[in-house]
Amino acid sequence: MSSTNNIPRSFHQVGHPVAATPPIAARLVSSRSARGQVYHARLATTDGVRSDAYRIRYRSYFASGYIQPNSSGFFSDRYDDMPNAKTVVIYDGNQAVASVRVCLLSRDTDDTSPASDTFPDEVAALLNLDASDSFSGRAIEVNRLVRAPEAENNQGLVFLLYRMAGYISLCAHTQIYLACVRTNHAPFYRRLGYDAASAPRPYPGLSCNMQLMASDRVRYDKVRNAVPMMDPLTAATENLEGFFAGEPVTLKLTR
Repeated sequence: MSSTNNIPRSFHQVGHPVAATPPIAARLVSSRSARGQVYHARLATTDGVRSDAYRIRYRSYFASGYIQPNSSGFFSDRYDDMPNAKTVVIYDGNQAVASVRVCLLSRDTDDTSPASDTFPDEVAALLNLDASDSFSGRAIEVNRLVRAPEAENNQGLVFLLYRMAGYISLCAHTQIYLACVRTNHAPFYRRLGYDAASAPRPYPGLSCNMQLMASDRVRYDKVRNAVPMMDPLTAATENLEGFFAGEPVTLKLTR
């Protein structure tokens, strides 16, 4: 197991700045058409919603050339069946347009995820930061974040996916935030408060290499407060109490 020396120095600094100016809200603007749109999000607790998630993943990754074609038109993996994994689907009317999966990780448990299997030493070191803190050792990996090909230019959906992933993370008292990203997407994640925590490596299920990036609770709270459209506690999110039971949640980008 690696020591915490494998982690960027910023992870040992309380109150690490989110980003340099200009503010994130001025640099990351959602699509104009999405601002007034009403969406619904569902946790994948039924076969129907799970199928919608797997179908969107397949269409998105296949359109980008990251997977080979298959006859089912679905893309899923062994992590989908793990108890620490939760998948969310966003709908525009009855049409599934985006999806994300989150995998919860805890120190000294058997929980796993694509990131912890691909970057085991780096993830273990992150989970062991600040071991004396009662809330340390809890992480969330945001993965399988996809949009349907016809919605690939709808940047607002990305913020809504992060809003719902953030709601799951807040309920789990997450302290470390993980994402495995393609290097061309790293600048976007840096603006969300993430730092590189590894060099790119092959990643389960995809034909492209991915780089581990990580953030912490201090930076996440700063970002969500600065960007209400991705804040899980925004007034534009309703009925969160029923979310884990599979009930639809109404989403808007504006308050």
